Amino acid sequence: MVTVVDTLWLRLHAMLSAFAVKMTTIDSALVREIRRTANDAFLLRGYLALRKSTQGEELAISVDIQTDGQQLVVESDACLDDGRVVADGPSVVVRLSESDQNVEAALNDWLHEFEQFLLKNESAVVAVLSKLA
Repeated sequence: MVTVVDTLWLRLHAMLSAFAVKMTTIDSALVREIRRTANDAFLLRGYLALRKSTQGEELAISVDIQTDGQQLVVESDACLDDGRVVADGPSVVVRLSESDQNVEAALNDWLHEFEQFLLKNESAVVAVLSKLA
């Protein structure tokens, strides 16, 4: 399970990094942070946080991965630090009883959807970022 999550994170990190570069090209004053955490509830909580200043309001693009031992649940969104959702990202539920190839294919499909989500919501993110304090 850890290998699947680590592999997924490597690909997510690359996508989030590219998106962060694109956003800072538009506004060079943006502060960006890409991190991942894990705890008892989440195998992975990864995010890209964007702010106008180190103490300013934040827009985060986040990905959460949970499991109950039977399935892997991947959810994503773009939200503000007060919890308001800017855009709902793609999600997927993958049965762990599936073959490794099927699990990998489902996660690859989700990654493609996530990449499309970033592209589709680029202008909405820019608009929200322009309004942050």
